[in-house]
Formats: sequence, C-alpha cells, structure tokens
Amino acid sequence: MAGEAASSAAPDSGYTAVVYFHGIGQQRRFEETSRLIDSLDRYLAGCFSRGQPRGMLMGIKPQLRPGIADPSDVFTHIVTVFSPDRSGRTELSSVRFHEVYWAPIMAGERSPLGVVRWLGRQLTRPLGTVRSPWRERQRLRRSALAALYEDKAHWPRGILEQDFTTLVQRYDDFESPQALRAFAEGTFAQFNFYLEQRCAGDIEAIGRHLALARAWRRAYLATEARNAALLASLALALALLAGGAVALVLVLLQRFTAVTAGSSLAQLAAAAPPTLTTAASLALTLAGLFGIGGFLTGYVGDIEAWATYEETDEKFEKRAKVIALGAKVFGQVLGDENCRRVVVVAHSLGTTIAHDTLLSLVRTNRVSNPQDPIKGPVPLTKIEHLVTLGSPIDKIEYFFESYRSPFHRYRRVVEELRGDISTAPFTRMRKPFLHWINFWDDGDPVSGALHSPTGKLGFVQRVDNVHVANRPFPSPGASHSGYFFNRDVIATLFDVIYHRAASFRALPPRPRQDPDWSSAFIGPAIDAPGARRLWTLMAIALPWLALIAVIVQLSLSHGAAIAWVPFGITVTIIGVAALTLGRREPRHALETAPIVTTSVGASEAISRDAKSFEPLRSEDADI
Repeated sequence: MAGEAASSAAPDSGYTAVVYFHGIGQQRRFEETSRLIDSLDRYLAGCFSRGQPRGMLMGIKPQLRPGIADPSDVFTHIVTVFSPDRSGRTELSSVRFHEVYWAPIMAGERSPLGVVRWLGRQLTRPLGTVRSPWRERQRLRRSALAALYEDKAHWPRGILEQDFTTLVQRYDDFESPQALRAFAEGTFAQFNFYLEQRCAGDIEAIGRHLALARAWRRAYLATEARNAALLASLALALALLAGGAVALVLVLLQRFTAVTAGSSLAQLAAAAPPTLTTAASLALTLAGLFGIGGFLTGYVGDIEAWATYEETDEKFEKRAKVIALGAKVFGQVLGDENCRRVVVVAHSLGTTIAHDTLLSLVRTNRVSNPQDPIKGPVPLTKIEHLVTLGSPIDKIEYFFESYRSPFHRYRRVVEELRGDISTAPFTRMRKPFLHWINFWDDGDPVSGALHSPTGKLGFVQRVDNVHVANRPFPSPGASHSGYFFNRDVIATLFDVIYHRAASFRALPPRPRQDPDWSSAFIGPAIDAPGARRLWTLMAIALPWLALIAVIVQLSLSHGAAIAWVPFGITVTIIGVAALTLGRREPRHALETAPIVTTSVGASEAISRDAKSFEPLRSEDADI
C-alpha cells in the first residue's frame, strides 16, 4: 500500500489549495479552518454510515514552509490526503488548507459608545439613496436590476432576457459625456427619454425597455422601503431596550433609597442617588458586564474598521494591512509550481476581505500585464472558485461603499479601478472564468443574495446565489454559523474542493458556441426562502407593539395594562417556537457521530501510507 500510495500521488502530480478567510470576532489561528476540515471529515463519515461511501480524509496534519518571495517568512498550512474508497489503495489526492488570519490586525481598543454613534449615522441611508439622482449610486441601482433578473415571476409581460443586458448597458452609457450634456440632472425621467432615443424608432423595443425600466425602479424603491422599515424597527428596539434598562435601574434606585432611609445603608444609598444620570451610568456598567460592550467592540468594531474607505481615517491603515496580508498568502500559494488549482472559501466579514483582496491582486497585475491581468505576475488563473458563506458584501456596499460626487470623472475612475464581476479575475476575455458561489440564509441577518458585484456588461457572469435554511427557527447566531453544519453546503464544498465540481473551465466544449455557463450554477435555492418569514415579521413587530403599549401606558391612568396583551402574546408565540423549532435538528444537519473507520488495522495502515505521501513529512506532528 505504501508503494502504491507513493507512486499514484507523487509530488509532481500537484495539489489543490484552499485559501480560507475567517469571519469577525476574536478568532484563534486555524480554529475556523479546522472547523471546515472537521465538517468535511464528518460529512464523509456520515456518507459511510448511510451506506453511501464517498471516500475518506487521512494524514491531516500541519506543515510549515518557507516563503517563496522571502525564505525568512514561515507559512503554515494544514494538509489532507483524500482516498476515494477508504481503502487507501486507489489514487490519492492532496489538498492544502491555508488561512488568512487577519484578526490580530483588527484588534485594538475601541469605544462601545463610539461604535454606537457610528451605527447611528447609518440609519438615514435609505433616505439619502432615494433622494440621489438615478444616474448616481450605480452599483445599488444595478443590484436591484440583477435581483429582478433572478426573479422571473415579477418580469413585465413580454420582456426578453436580452432586454436586461441592453438596459444595464444603456444605464452605463447614461453617464457618457454626450448623455451628461443632454441630461444633466440624471433623473429617472431623463433616463427614460434617453432609452427612447437609443431605440431609434423601434416602437416594440421602446415599449419593452420602458416597461422593464419602470419595473426596475419599483423593485429598487420597494427594497429601500424594506430597508427603511428594518432600520426603523432596529433603532426603535435598541431605544426601547436602552430606555427600559435605564427606567428599571431608576425604579430600583428609588426603591432602595426608600427602604434604606434611616438605616445603616442610607449612606450607601446617598452615594447612588436615584437620578437619571446615575441610572444611565449603572445601566451602561451592567451592559458591559453582560458582554454587550465586548460584542460592539469585538464584532461590530471589526466591521467599522474594515468599512473605512476614507484614506485620511486612521482606521484605513488596518484595512490596508488586512488586504496586504491576503495578497501575501495568495502570493505564497499561487507562486508554488506544484499548486494546480485554488478554491477560495470565506465566511462572514471574511467574504468581503477575500473579494477586495482578489480585486487588489488584479490591479497589481494590471501594472505589468494590462492586456491579461489574470495571467500574471501573480498567476490568478489557478483560482477556479470563490465560495462565500453568510456574506455581508451587499450590506457593506449599501451602507459604506456607496457614495456621491458632483464630479462625473471621479465616479468613472473609481468604478474602473475597483472592478466588478464582469472584469478580472471573475471574467476573462468577456467570458465567465471564476465561479462565485454564495450561500445565504434569510434567517441570517448578516447574509443575503449578492447583487452589488453585478457588472456593466450583462448577466451571463453573475454571483451564483444559493439559499439554504440552516435552522428550522431563524435564530440569528445559529443561522450565521450553521453553514458549517449544513450537509448540503458541506457536500457542495466537498465536490468543489476534491472533485472540481461546478467549474466553468471543466464544462464540455460546444461546436461554434460558448459552453453552457448556466449548467455550472447551483442556485437559486436548495431550501426555498420565505418558509420562516412569519417569525421574522413577528420579531419586527415586537418593538412597535411595545411602543404602542408604552404610549397607552403613559396616556391612560386606568386599564392601560391591556395594551401589553398583544406584545405578550407575540413574545409567547416566538418563545414557544424558539424552544420547539430551535431545538429541532434540521433535516440536512451533519451527523455528530464519531468518525467511522473500516477497522483499526486498516486505519493504522492508511495512517502509515499517508505519512509516506509527499510532501508530508514523518516528523510533522499529527492533529
């Protein structure tokens, strides 16, 4: 077996690399990468237990390598050896897992109050975007058209698929110098006039394009209305929680002062008088003890630091260092001649870091190779997949990247430099090149279908949005981390990593035409969205029911308690659902049973074979 393993998986056969970007929070080095490997291992063990064996992982161990650019640098990755039939006798393949560990760069002292103020400034975003001219905030407008493109049920009657491509190209041309002179204000009405001019008297095309443009604007306004409602509900909930906490502390202080009057504790009560200022200070202290301050600085603070696009802000330096770290890891991986293929996997905030790092590498390559920046100097041709889990890219674009400027040329320069999914590395020679698969869960408030990366040339190349339901009840925290325990998600990751599934470059050729790009797509859904929408709507209604109850309580002296009945009923229903559905395992949960092996002897033999597989080293410690 050792001879067969060594001959069938020689070092010159190459390996696949996975570059993983972890999410927000106080992560530990290799912890999330190890979780991903464990999930893949558990998936294979579950397949074996169900009588559907798909192979096994073995020889899982860390490995240290000197830097390619600078030998004094030390890079660590985790190696896995895959055997397709669990016997170790068939051809083995190696996958190395690298991690872009950016948590230490973002670490630092942050003020919880400063983070709250930063969040408060985002509440007026819907009003600002709606009031801006239709010509501006182009990524937000295009994302609404991309969402409509994926929702055929809401297409106007008679609309053709190519009308979407025409419309998005016309929208880009609407900022050309000629259009700027003719339609200076850039309003939606002027955009309609521009469409009529470009159709050159084709009445049928004019009708379709105008109908699609109106549907596009309605979809955009509906999105902004939902955003405004959600932000208002969130702001109200936070205000009621803060006000309720201060009021409760104030009442307790008043009771304590009354009870201790004339006793030995009167002096202690005098040190904390029942005033609003004292109550607010104690409420903030209690919030810190319950970990709210740590959450704001350790989690939301990461978003604040990353989403700082102003180069004059000191937090921008951290953002630049994170991108430099990602580029350094990519340089090490892609520069290895034995690396044949790369899969980028990212979770949460790590998805936007991975995305921006790839775009940064393209800009660097373009200096030396403007005609084909994917080819080199950093060989991005090896990257075939970007898989994002629980990505906030659209939300970060909406709140932080979207901008206004009175200068047309500035907007064009920024858009050209940044790039989108219709440019490298996602597209090469105007054809799909890198397959971006995005898993999202409507019970995960961080995630969403990604449409803001939509390009200016059409929708042939787009994000492959795949909806999953990680939990029966939409618990935000469990849903956000549930991708790693979702068998459907891990099965897709396994096929992508170990079997090169869903690759644009592996599609069969067709005579005199492009490959069928859409056949590689997995989406739009594994689990249909909306099944848990009732619970989300009830949660959004809670702060408004509480506000009504408070107003009634303050305005009426008798019978005001009945105003809290709807609020109490809603809380009870949500609580019962959370206790029942929240404990229920989803149908696609990964098995929690221990790893199953064929036998102790076989396991030991496979372990010995794995150690003989190059480039593993026998002196490396097993995990």
